[in-house]
Amino acid sequence: MPALPTDLVAEVRRVLGELAGARLAPAVWPAVHGDLDRLTATIQAADPTAVRAALLPLSRSAFEGKVRGRLAHADGPAAVVVATKPTSALPAVGAVSAALLIGIGYLLGGWVIAALAGVFALFIFGVALAGTRTTKERLERRGSSPSPPTEPPEPAPAGVGHALTRIEALL
Repeated sequence: MPALPTDLVAEVRRVLGELAGARLAPAVWPAVHGDLDRLTATIQAADPTAVRAALLPLSRSAFEGKVRGRLAHADGPAAVVVATKPTSALPAVGAVSAALLIGIGYLLGGWVIAALAGVFALFIFGVALAGTRTTKERLERRGSSPSPPTEPPEPAPAGVGHALTRIEALL
């Protein structure tokens, strides 16, 4: 059985180390355990391409666990982005900027450049107008809410720990 490349073995060990310290939602750990079983099978088959493919969902889970671990505080739920405050001045600033842009475009190159600047100015005004809506209003329009995760993240269960040890022994 041919051995896996050393850079791939190092990458697998790095991801396994990150997973060992990851804190994920309890509902995610069974999927991670299944991904670990798939990785074990590909390592036993010594197929580098299959190992890389099986490692991808695990590295995503490890990254999510790392982020959740950094955002979580005192075993509470991860932080949530707060809704923005409405700023009524943004459309006025956008309109003034658009008028200035069109005026400068006319002075630099006539009506053709002013028309091109007008298209760009409309884009700027649109961005300014979009900034007046709060996150809460956008979510209400979509029909969803910014609810934080109800389950606090937890460390890897024992079954995942055994799978990590088994894979490390194969390498």
